[in-house]
Amino acid sequence: MAEFGITWPSNTATIIDRMRFVIGRDIIIHVNVSGIACTLCGLDPVTNLSTDPFCAGCEGNYWIATTSAWVCSGHIRWRKTDQPLWTAGGIIDEGDCKVTISSSGSALYNVVNSDHFTVDGIDLYMKNYYQKGVQAINRITIVLLEDPDL
Repeated sequence: MAEFGITWPSNTATIIDRMRFVIGRDIIIHVNVSGIACTLCGLDPVTNLSTDPFCAGCEGNYWIATTSAWVCSGHIRWRKTDQPLWTAGGIIDEGDCKVTISSSGSALYNVVNSDHFTVDGIDLYMKNYYQKGVQAINRITIVLLEDPDL
């Protein structure tokens, strides 16, 4: 009996990137990049918080968070158009939207340090993410929710 093996093309990542280029849409990843010092109050060096817990500028944190927008192309799947996952106990909530983007060091950093995402003009929050690939990790699937409290 002959042994069967699966041989993947050496350019699998390039083929997937070409498909994503055709069907992909822009998504915006809002990334927490740094904090700006509040100009209305002072810094308590012991707690690394504001000396005024009721400061109108920083709300007692002293550091004002800033975000940067990173735009990339991704394959977007909304839950409304996908088949729900039914089980004996009901529907398993897989997220409101799934986005698949090309994997790189900067892409993974931006996903891990993201504050929120904007997809098709809707603000979404990350539930979790998965790294995927056939021969090597070449894409990241991000599960997003519309409500940040879930």
